Amino acid sequence: MADSRYQKWSTKKIQDEILRVRLIDLEKEQELCFTLNERAKLTSDRYALAFSYTFLADCYLAVRDNKSCILYLSRAKSLCEAQQYDDLLIRIYNFYGMFCNAIYDEITALDYYLKSLDIAEKNQNYMQMASAYNNIATCFDLKHNYEEAVVFYRKSYDVLAQEKENTAYSRAVSLTNLCNCSFKLHNLKELQAYITLFQRIDQQAFVEGMLLLYRYCVLMEYYMKKDEKFRALTKELFEIQQKVENRLLVHQVITNVCDMMLDINARDYAEECLKILADINQDDDIKSRKELQKLIVKYCEKFCNEAQQYKAYSEFHKIILAIEDMDVDDYSAGLSAKMELHRSKAVQVDLEKENEALEKTMNLDDLTHVWNRRCFNHDMESSQLFEADTLAIAMLDIDYFKEYNDLYGHQMGDQALVEVGRTLLSVKGDGIRPYRYGGDEFSIIFLNQEEKEVKHILDTVKRAVAEKHIEHAGSYTAAVLSLSCGYAFTADREKDQRKLLKEADAALYRTKANRTKGSLYTGQGTL
Repeated sequence: MADSRYQKWSTKKIQDEILRVRLIDLEKEQELCFTLNERAKLTSDRYALAFSYTFLADCYLAVRDNKSCILYLSRAKSLCEAQQYDDLLIRIYNFYGMFCNAIYDEITALDYYLKSLDIAEKNQNYMQMASAYNNIATCFDLKHNYEEAVVFYRKSYDVLAQEKENTAYSRAVSLTNLCNCSFKLHNLKELQAYITLFQRIDQQAFVEGMLLLYRYCVLMEYYMKKDEKFRALTKELFEIQQKVENRLLVHQVITNVCDMMLDINARDYAEECLKILADINQDDDIKSRKELQKLIVKYCEKFCNEAQQYKAYSEFHKIILAIEDMDVDDYSAGLSAKMELHRSKAVQVDLEKENEALEKTMNLDDLTHVWNRRCFNHDMESSQLFEADTLAIAMLDIDYFKEYNDLYGHQMGDQALVEVGRTLLSVKGDGIRPYRYGGDEFSIIFLNQEEKEVKHILDTVKRAVAEKHIEHAGSYTAAVLSLSCGYAFTADREKDQRKLLKEADAALYRTKANRTKGSLYTGQGTL
């Protein structure tokens, strides 16, 4: 959902902020992407549109919503390949690789990572070269082929070492991955060599999370050396993690620390790890819960009675069954992705048809699937308006939507907008065109409709939204989500559509001012 807070921001500032918050604040990343998406369509900015699609895919990939991810990845890929936006294509191919890893198609994932690497090398984009090498290494890491993983993690680090400016965090990630592999290979000498490289990073360049990564690498060294300082450093890690905003990073580190603690029967430390992980997993992501439950089972096997062990096993079994169902959906999304790729290769679409498809995309609101503000502005100048026998413009918005967002969160706010969009699509027809005007405001243009039909349709929309029974405890007019509407109507031969829009807008605000009375206003008065 586009957010009014960012209306005064430049397009570049929004893009820079998306890059800054990605994977740290997914909700904000998504809000910014939808804001950029609406602006891109309104201004016909194809690069900004491709950017928004790319990072919406990134958001959905992070939360394992594979169906939404592949939808936006496909749009981003088509647009970027047509326009040759190489900087975005590098990321898109990386995201495709991650998507394929998520559905256990490592061979295809590797193909995409190599595509990303090819473009990054062609453009001498060192950061993205390093990212591609890191992702290739991850393919081997996931299959426990740590020797091969080290080769590519090292390539990632070496590329970053050539470009030291603004690469401190990326170098820290590469070195942590190298330390992890060395730890799993029981190679203390290599682990210590990578820690030495970590120590050479200027501490003034340390950003959030880097200290956690460094101390975690040292913890692995102490663990392998059976150094008594291991326990004190573990306590320090617990304190450091509290200050790290990137909870995904904390989850990865603490999961490994917990496993170490269980291996040496350090019950108190293991319990603290489990508490941290349980707090992070409050979003109820099923695959993250699986990793947590595996640790709980291991904990119960070491420290609990048979009844507690049985309970842990039962919960793990339920999670596995739920994941099997989810994997079917993921695999289905993977099949859809394969078919999409096949179609794009098999069907040569000419430039005119490609541009028609893009034009349609530019006129649709991605969240609600009704026409967008860009389309509304275009249609307001259409000859059809002036040739119509009658013209009506309606403005609608959600009552107390700010309060709804504050109370239920932006994700639920987005879902509320989707439900309003579905309702408007249900009344769409010849001479009835619904639009998302911006934020929680919608509009409808009525051509050649009697005024009583306009009022009937608006009443139908209001009633249909109310009958969805979407709880809204922050509303001062109803216990459920509701709409306010206002419209203006004319049958004059000479039509001033801008004046009519102002009248409809004024009518909406009169309705909002009298919400408790349940009135519907027109540009001429109350109905």
